[in-house]
Amino acid sequence: MKKSKLTLIVLLAAVLVIGLVAMTGFYRVGQGEEALELTFGEVTGKHGPGLYWHMPGIQSVISESVTTIHTMEYGFRTTRQGSAGRAAVYVDEEDEGVMITSDNSIVSLEAIYQYTIRDVEKYTFDVDQPEETLQLAFEAVIRRNIQSRTLDDALLNKEQIETEVLPDFQALIDSYDMGVKINNVRIQNITVPQAVASAYEDVNNAMNEKTKRLDEAERYKNSILPTARSNAHKVTADAEAYKAETIAAAQADVAVFTAILEEYKAAPEIMRTRLLIETLEEVLASSGKLYIVDGSTTRLLTLNGAGAEEAAAVTGGDR
Repeated sequence: MKKSKLTLIVLLAAVLVIGLVAMTGFYRVGQGEEALELTFGEVTGKHGPGLYWHMPGIQSVISESVTTIHTMEYGFRTTRQGSAGRAAVYVDEEDEGVMITSDNSIVSLEAIYQYTIRDVEKYTFDVDQPEETLQLAFEAVIRRNIQSRTLDDALLNKEQIETEVLPDFQALIDSYDMGVKINNVRIQNITVPQAVASAYEDVNNAMNEKTKRLDEAERYKNSILPTARSNAHKVTADAEAYKAETIAAAQADVAVFTAILEEYKAAPEIMRTRLLIETLEEVLASSGKLYIVDGSTTRLLTLNGAGAEEAAAVTGGDR
């Protein structure tokens, strides 16, 4: 009897232990979650929302939300969440957010990105430290984008940067095959670091001064060029007129000379006498009086009157 009672007690205890183990083997997968069932560390099942059972000690369960939106911060960290009675507190991560633009200027960038887990198995097992991997991937994409822009472009076009970074970020994550979907990228702030703000202000002043001087030079050019063009046009027109006048005079002289030459060839003696008389007329046209010496007698011929002669005999030899 004692032996039977002992056996019954052992059986009852075993049933109780088995029952307790069986009860602890149940688990629930919540709405929007995905659970991985692992047997000796190897994935042997995937389950969506519902109630399931596994063998404790032999099997384990990993459950992750596939609908929760996870938010990551870049360039800053939130050290205290805001509430109705107090503001949130942030700390800058300067080493993380400082980057260089294409014109070798320095900017400080703060951003957030949001993601959801699409495949729990890939997210958990295919990549070591998935959050750190996401952070490094985002840094690579955002730095490449900023390095392709000038300072002014980076400061003024946050929305364009967000639009360009999101698909590039998703493409890089897809290449890692880590089961993550990037939902959103938001640039919180892009500024010039305080340490270089004064230098940036000097650059801005210099650029403004350069623009001012260029505008003044443009106005001066616009005022000078019309006058210069007008003067150049006048000089060109005068030169063309002088050229035409000179050519015409030369051509007239050539024509006269040619005509005289032809007459000379026809009657050389007559033409020679005529040329002599015409030359004397030109030479003597401005003379008032002419003395003609003939042997010992000098005659005075008045040329500025109507052609009358006045003769005066002078003795005493040739003059």
